[in-house]
Amino acid sequence: MAEPIGTIVRMQVQAEPLKATGVYDPTYLVDVDEAFISSEGMLGWDGAGWVVDAHHVAHPRSRGGGRRALSIGLTGHYGDMSGRFAAATVGIGGENIIIDGPALRLPEIANGFLIRRPDGSEIELLAPRPAAPCVEFTSYLLGSDEVLPRGELVEDMAFLSEGTRGQIVDVDHLTTPVLLGVGDEVFLR
Repeated sequence: MAEPIGTIVRMQVQAEPLKATGVYDPTYLVDVDEAFISSEGMLGWDGAGWVVDAHHVAHPRSRGGGRRALSIGLTGHYGDMSGRFAAATVGIGGENIIIDGPALRLPEIANGFLIRRPDGSEIELLAPRPAAPCVEFTSYLLGSDEVLPRGELVEDMAFLSEGTRGQIVDVDHLTTPVLLGVGDEVFLR
């Protein structure tokens, strides 16, 4: 039986890579109300048109290479991050899907997630693995306008690891695009 953990409260695409300029730049995050998800990545509807996520294989500057088609974050992790970093607003990590749910660690989510649409259809997000924190994002959270040396970030990067920074999920089984939207229910598999 799937255990409910919350609902999707935010969805976003990275219209451009967030580290393209050498520093972390969240201005390329675009909020969307619904999105098509497939093994190739995410296409989000922003109200005016479809926006291709920077990790989608069709993006001209694709950063996924098949390794990161979709990522998720939990508001509980953002609560943890905001206790440590002033700049940790919900979604600032660039995850595609933000779930209003508790901070969960890998053993608790090892079987993945199940998303239930209002029509009752279900989509599985499998094999979650922690998104590795990078020096650019960690420097941003610390309020720096430039990338700090890795040696100065060891403790902060350790804090962000183990899934606090977000989870990358496997969607290779989605051979055709499926639609997700803000408000969809999310369960642990």
